[in-house]
Amino acid sequence: MIDTQTVLKNLGQNIRELRKNKKMTIDELAEKSSLSGKYLQGVEVGNRNISIKNLNKICKALETSPDRLLNMRYYNLKNSEEKIFAISEKLKKFEENKLDFIGNMLDHLNDIISEQSRNIEVKDDKENN
Repeated sequence: MIDTQTVLKNLGQNIRELRKNKKMTIDELAEKSSLSGKYLQGVEVGNRNISIKNLNKICKALETSPDRLLNMRYYNLKNSEEKIFAISEKLKKFEENKLDFIGNMLDHLNDIISEQSRNIEVKDDKENN
C-alpha cells in the first residue's frame, strides 16, 4: 500500500504540472476554484490533506478529472512493492485483450533489457582483458 504522504505529494505535483501547462498562476487557480492561494500552495507541495470537495473544485478549475490528478507517478514511489501495487491498480482498468498486449510488451522490454545487460557484460570483459 502507498503511504498518505506519497499520495499527497504526487497529487500536488500533478496539480502544479497541469496548472503550469495551462499557463495558470496559483492566484488564477485560487480565483477559479474559490480556494485560497496559500491553501493551494500547501496542496501543491503535499503539506495539506485535501478534501474530496476541494479536489473537485480544483478539478473543475483545471478542467480535468480526479483520476488524472490522483494518477501515481512511479518515480515518486519508494520501493518495488509500492511500484508494483500502483502498476497493478492501473492494469485493472484494461480490457483482457489489452492486458495480453501489455503482457507481450513487457516480455519484449524484458528481452531488450536482458540483451543490453549481456552487451554491457561483454564490453566490460573486453575492456578488462
